[in-house]
Amino acid sequence: MIEPRDVQTLTTLLTVLANVAVVLMVGLALGARLSDRMAGVYWDVREQVQPFALWAAWAVGLTATLGSLYFSEVANYAPCTLCWYQRIAMYPMAVILLVAAIGRDWRVRRYVLPVVAIGAAVSVYHWLIERFPSLDSGVCSATLPCTLIWFEKLGFVTLAYMALSGFALIAVLVVWARPVDDVFGEELDELELTEADPDPTDDRPAALSAPRGPEEHR
Repeated sequence: MIEPRDVQTLTTLLTVLANVAVVLMVGLALGARLSDRMAGVYWDVREQVQPFALWAAWAVGLTATLGSLYFSEVANYAPCTLCWYQRIAMYPMAVILLVAAIGRDWRVRRYVLPVVAIGAAVSVYHWLIERFPSLDSGVCSATLPCTLIWFEKLGFVTLAYMALSGFALIAVLVVWARPVDDVFGEELDELELTEADPDPTDDRPAALSAPRGPEEHR
């Protein structure tokens, strides 16, 4: 039989890997804004990740869902009120992202990101009150306080931190699921639209505001 300690170790490893992935992906995005060379690397990496980004996001959501069910139903770690709020945000991801991955619907981020942001905010608050119980606003019951830490790895990885890591990785993956060609296509459309629009501050007649040829300067 699988021991809770083994599952704790496995989920901690997955959490650390999720953190590394988020840091690398966000780091590349920031680097692309500072260097043309980094921008090339960023778009190359993103183009490689994009085809399976939604499937990866679904795998994260499914793993988080199964992991939380194991801890509560098998290991008997009773979920607190904040745990349930995070579950409400995470559990639908296992279904929504599967449907999106099958349909290759990268626009699902419009619906996923708001829910993920709410779940991440709850996770941050939960993790903070684990560290600083005085921040507890009384949202949880006295019999099952949100400050209770069932286990902790590496000095900071708790169930709340695991949930936060899952939300963060899902958010980055659904953003990267957008095809690179579509991103560039939209930027080109915006550039062409900007160049085509006349200057709204120029109230001169079109004939006067248009550039003159060489002969017209004589």
